[in-house]
Amino acid sequence: MLGESWRMFEGASGIRAKPLLYFFLAAAGAALTATGIYWAVYGYKHWNGEMAVAGRILTAAASVPVRAPAPAAGTGQYVCPVHGAVGMPRFDAAGLPRCPVGGEAMQFRGAVVAGATPAAFAGG
Repeated sequence: MLGESWRMFEGASGIRAKPLLYFFLAAAGAALTATGIYWAVYGYKHWNGEMAVAGRILTAAASVPVRAPAPAAGTGQYVCPVHGAVGMPRFDAAGLPRCPVGGEAMQFRGAVVAGATPAAFAGG
């Protein structure tokens, strides 16, 4: 069954499956090798800490509100005054926006968009 699917893929796309498989195996091998070298030089704990920071930064850049909408001051973004992180904060139990990187209180910096109407943000 799987062999037939590969033949159909090769026929429809004109790409041979074996070189494609070698490419993906080489890419995965390169990623594993680079990670192994990084761990050997800096150690796993350092890598784990860097991944945690990267995850917090990506969380800060989330564009969908998690708990509360942006203030009604118009358009703008949340900004951390310490790290400069922008994006969606984590809201604490009191509803205060907190920086995902360091936990400091974030500020909402509004920006007035000239000529913007509610219909402009309706989508569609």
